Amino acid sequence: MTDLMLDYPISFSRRTIGLICFIFFVSGVVQLSGETLELGRVSRQATQDAPVEAVVAKDKAASSTVSADELKSDPANAKNSYRLRPRDFIRVGVINENDTVIERRINPDGTIDVPFVKQLVPVAGLTITEAQDLLTKRFSRYFKQPQVIIAIVSYAERRVYISGYVGRAGPVTIPPEENLTLGKALSIAGGILARGRRSDVAIKRLKPNGEIELILKDMRKIDSGDEPDFILQDEDAVYVDDSRF
Repeated sequence: MTDLMLDYPISFSRRTIGLICFIFFVSGVVQLSGETLELGRVSRQATQDAPVEAVVAKDKAASSTVSADELKSDPANAKNSYRLRPRDFIRVGVINENDTVIERRINPDGTIDVPFVKQLVPVAGLTITEAQDLLTKRFSRYFKQPQVIIAIVSYAERRVYISGYVGRAGPVTIPPEENLTLGKALSIAGGILARGRRSDVAIKRLKPNGEIELILKDMRKIDSGDEPDFILQDEDAVYVDDSRF
């Protein structure tokens, strides 16, 4: 009986402590739920109060009109010094005028067909800026102050051909928007062999009138800095002769 009476206060105390903890727990949950509901209400209110300008801007961005960025392409940021060439593949269009956007490869004669202006336009040999100015004049017949954009989608491959006494004879590609010198081309081709003639490296070049021009360069003078390196052109043929003859 005495043992039972001693156990009773301990049992009662444990139940009391458990009840108090439960009450605090329930109170915390209720408070947290209230804060969550309040945050949800504020969030919904902020969404409803979003500026109308943001919605208008989104709708404007989703419109189908062509922007300057859409006319551009990854390799299209050509330097002002680059001149368009036959076989370059370009994109042309007037900003915000979808019907004018075309992609064309420049013809061998240097022209592109622009259906909207109903004529061939000569663009080869012009810089991007010069070609845009030319097309702006053509489109001005149909639009008031048109903003013409030209972007290069892909460059025409330019090559020179190296043969004779070099390490690796064959074609060498001219990098887009860059010049390729005779010294660099020979280096890419593995250099002139010991048996090769360095004093008279021959470059055959096709002139616009169809004639073949023969150019001789002394690589010894170029290597020593006595002469500037020679800039090669598309389709040049370089030949290194045998020094024994």
